Amino acid sequence: MTNKKNGFWTFLFSLIPGAGEMYMGFFKQGISLMGLCVLLTAVGSFLGIDVLILFLPLIWFYSFFHVHHLRSLPPEEFHAIEDKFLFCGKYDWDLGEMTANRRKIIAILLVVVGVILLWNAAMSGIRWMLPDFMNELIWRLESLIPRVVIAILILYAGIRMLKGKKEDVYEAEEEMDDRQGGE
Repeated sequence: MTNKKNGFWTFLFSLIPGAGEMYMGFFKQGISLMGLCVLLTAVGSFLGIDVLILFLPLIWFYSFFHVHHLRSLPPEEFHAIEDKFLFCGKYDWDLGEMTANRRKIIAILLVVVGVILLWNAAMSGIRWMLPDFMNELIWRLESLIPRVVIAILILYAGIRMLKGKKEDVYEAEEEMDDRQGGE
């Protein structure tokens, strides 16, 4: 396996998420990226969760630049890269162990997806009965609520990071005081 593949073909294959990785010889990585694109598209369109489609450009950019990074590596670094499925880490395909370590995140995602699916089903079932002004109000709320939730999550994450930083500073000061007092 060599990273000095034809530049033209590398560029063409890098335009399709996963295909460039496969062309470079990283079949597990390529299948992971292609599969993720197909999964997001299928789930997003089939279940009516259109926001999942927004992740496709991120995957495309990752794949595109990953292929060109692989091609630019020196041969010894290129050959040292292990071809493994992405997003599985050290567990590879041991789904039981993988999910046990990410149980809380998976549970939250399942609840969020379930709520979205129930909301979409309920709204499609009753929308035709509602007057126009109610439909417009619901439509505006549907577009506003995700933005508010994301803003709250960003604020929460920022506050947690600031608190963590303050705690780190306090711990460092205490360690410094302990060292100075012990001398």
